[in-house]
Amino acid sequence: MNNDIERLSEEMEKLRESLNKLMQSFEIVSQLAQSYIKLVSLYAEYGELSIDVVIPEIRHDSIAREIVRILFDLKRANISQITRELKGRRGKGSRNTVREKINHLIELGVVMEIKGERGKYYTLSKAVVSRWFELIGIPIKFEQI
Repeated sequence: MNNDIERLSEEMEKLRESLNKLMQSFEIVSQLAQSYIKLVSLYAEYGELSIDVVIPEIRHDSIAREIVRILFDLKRANISQITRELKGRRGKGSRNTVREKINHLIELGVVMEIKGERGKYYTLSKAVVSRWFELIGIPIKFEQI
């Protein structure tokens, strides 16, 4: 009889653990569903999921938007690399225009300048990357990357 009680107690503990794991899985699925609904709502509202949803200040500046997209793709780049990529994507681009737009993006807090061994590089600010992750529903903090 005592043996049966121990066995039942062990089974109850296993059931409790399984239920806890199931609840955790349900929470993850629920978060994903909420993120999906948020993305669909944003798409319905704006017609696209573009970086200018996170940075409305560049909504009407197609070159600045493209530079931000380039930095999302390349992670970090210098003026020459950005200009070359801009020319490839838009068919034209000048170093002076890129430099001007980069300076404006730095003023807005969108881009950060990094001093490297071979000159200056530019990357997106942590705040912008975090806002993008938050917008698209990825529960990642910048420090985890």
